Amino acid sequence: MKKTFLTLAAAVAVVGLAAAGASAAADPDLSVTRVNYNATGADTAANRWQEAIYLKNTSGAELEIGGWKVHDSYRNADDEHTNGYTFPAGTKVKAGGLVVVSSAAGVNKTDPNKTQAFFMDFRRGYYGHWINNGGDTLTVRKANGDVVTSFSFDFDSGYYVR
Repeated sequence: MKKTFLTLAAAVAVVGLAAAGASAAADPDLSVTRVNYNATGADTAANRWQEAIYLKNTSGAELEIGGWKVHDSYRNADDEHTNGYTFPAGTKVKAGGLVVVSSAAGVNKTDPNKTQAFFMDFRRGYYGHWINNGGDTLTVRKANGDVVTSFSFDFDSGYYVR
């Protein structure tokens, strides 16, 4: 009985160490904190800037997100997520940093010590609006395609969620 207990205790300790190692090696956390999915008024090219996704680095470390992509649920005939934005090489987000991705045209603001803004200059869809007003799923993927985070929402008679 004593030997069985010691064997069980050793197995629990090994599993605990393996789990601790897995959590330490887990991917850094980048969370969707807000989605502005419904521009005020009718969708026009002039108000597409109101559609945006806010991402926050909730890990305790700087993240290197160059090559990562944020996209909606739309897939084209070749099964590719073409409604999205790929972050430029070298893009970093400090711990606690905020990143905003807008469908409008503009000059990227990439200072990691401030809120960073990236502009897709999205020209497809309904006047360049890419987030579905009736609900959507937004996903962030690493350059290798691994999912970092995903956020789904339904229309709630408003303009943003979260």
